[in-house]
Amino acid sequence: MKIPAAASATPVPASEMDRLGSIALDQWRGLALVLVLISHGFFFTDRVNGIGRVGVNLFFFISGILVFRSLSRARVKTDWERTRTYWWRRLRRLYPALIAYVLAMLPLAWLLQHRPNLPPASDFGSYLKTMPLALVSAINYYGNSSWSLGHLWSVSCEMQFYLLAPLIFIVGGTTERRRNLVFGILLVVLAGLGMAQPFVGAGKYHFEFAVWPMMLGFFCEHGRDWFRRIPGSLMTLIFWSGIGAGGLSLLLMLFGMEMKPLVVATGALLLAPCLMAYLSGRPLPGISGRWLKWLGERTYSIYLWQQPFTLCNFLPNVLQPAGALVSVAVGGVWFHLFERPFLSASRRK
Repeated sequence: MKIPAAASATPVPASEMDRLGSIALDQWRGLALVLVLISHGFFFTDRVNGIGRVGVNLFFFISGILVFRSLSRARVKTDWERTRTYWWRRLRRLYPALIAYVLAMLPLAWLLQHRPNLPPASDFGSYLKTMPLALVSAINYYGNSSWSLGHLWSVSCEMQFYLLAPLIFIVGGTTERRRNLVFGILLVVLAGLGMAQPFVGAGKYHFEFAVWPMMLGFFCEHGRDWFRRIPGSLMTLIFWSGIGAGGLSLLLMLFGMEMKPLVVATGALLLAPCLMAYLSGRPLPGISGRWLKWLGERTYSIYLWQQPFTLCNFLPNVLQPAGALVSVAVGGVWFHLFERPFLSASRRK
C-alpha cells in the first residue's frame, strides 16, 4: 500500500480528501478499540501488558486531530460563541451514552458484587462512591474507583481536554507564529510529563500525564498543510515504519509485564502511519476497512461496555475473550440508542 502525498499527478479535490481522511480516522479509531479489546479480553494471560495503553494513546491522538478541526472550522463570530457551541456539542454527543451506562450498571453492580474472584472495589458501596466522579469526569483522579467504572478514566481525560481546548485555541490567537509558540510549548510540556510519569510513579491516569497524544493530534492538525508537503516516498516510508513498530509492540507484549514500557513506547509510533493515512486521504479498502470503520464509529459505546465483560471478572477468565466480542454487539446497540440520535446530521449520514 503506497501512501502518496496530497499533491499528485491527478489532484484529489479538497472536499474529497477530507472525506477520505475522515474515513481513515474512523478506521484507525477502530484499530485502537481492537487493541483495547485484546488487552482486556486476554488480560488474565498476563501476556498483553501495555497494548491497551497503545490503543488509548492512538484514540487520544485522533481525538486531538478532530478537536482542532472542529474548532478551526466553526462558523462563528466570537470566541465565546465558538467555545459555547463546542462545549454544548461535546456534552450532547457524549453524555447521554455515559449517563445511560452508569445507570444501567447500577443494578448490575448490586447483583454481581458477590461473584467469586472479583477485583478490589467491586462492591456496591464503591460503585455508589465512584458514580458522581464518573459523571463529572473526574474519575481519573480517584485511585480507588469501582472496576465497573474505572475504565472511564480515559473518558474523563478526554472531557477535561475538551473543556480546555477552546481556551487553548483562543490563546493561540490567529497568527501562525503565535500558534506555533503556544501549541508547541504546551505539547513539549505535556509530552515531557508523559515521559516522566513512569519515574514519578503515582497518578498514571492523571490528565497531565496521559493527555499528551491529544495535544500532539491538536498540533498536527494545526500544521496539516505543512505535513502534506512531505514527499510521497517519505510518507510511504513513515507509514510502513510505523506499522512495523506496531507489530513489534505486539511481539514484545508476549514476553510479560517487564516489557510494558517498551510496548507502550514502540506502540506510540503507530501515531505516525495514522497521521499519514489521514493526510493523504487513503483509508484501508475492502472488508477489513469496512469493519474497522464500523468499529471506529461505535468505539465510544463499545468501550463503555467492554469492561463489565472482561476486567471486572463477572465472567470466568476463559470466557472473557468472548465477552470482549459480546461488548461489540452490546455497544453497537448502545450506539444506536444513545449516540446516533445526538450526532450532527452530516455525521449521521
